[in-house]
Order: sequence, then structure tokens, then C-alpha cells
Amino acid sequence: MVYSDKHRKINVTTDNVKIQATLPLFGEGPAERRKRLQNLISSLYDDEIAKVLRKNEEDDERVEDTKEGVA
Repeated sequence: MVYSDKHRKINVTTDNVKIQATLPLFGEGPAERRKRLQNLISSLYDDEIAKVLRKNEEDDERVEDTKEGVA
């Protein structure tokens, strides 16, 4: 798996016990598990950004609809 700069910038604990408590185990080592946690966190972050962008688009559409109704 290729990791972007974004993945490298996400701070993830190096405490293997905490990581194991967060993720199900797939027979990987601590470094691989930490990378998987970084990937998971970054994808959730992307999902949150997409959610905000969708909401902003919907708000913009409502404003446009209101303007058309007034004109």
C-alpha cells in the first residue's frame, strides 16, 4: 500500500497496546498495524470533509432556489 504525505502527517500513538485495543488484529506487526490505523484515520477525515462539502453544496442550492423565487 502506498501512503501519501497526508498519512505521514497524522499523529498516531506508538503504544501497541492502545493500537491493538482500537483495531482488530490481522496477524500483522506493530508497524503495519500503526500504518493501518493512520490509513483508517485519514479516510475518516476525508469522509468528514466530503460530508461538509455536500452540506455546503446543498445550502448553496437552497440559497439559489430562494433567489429565483424572489426574482
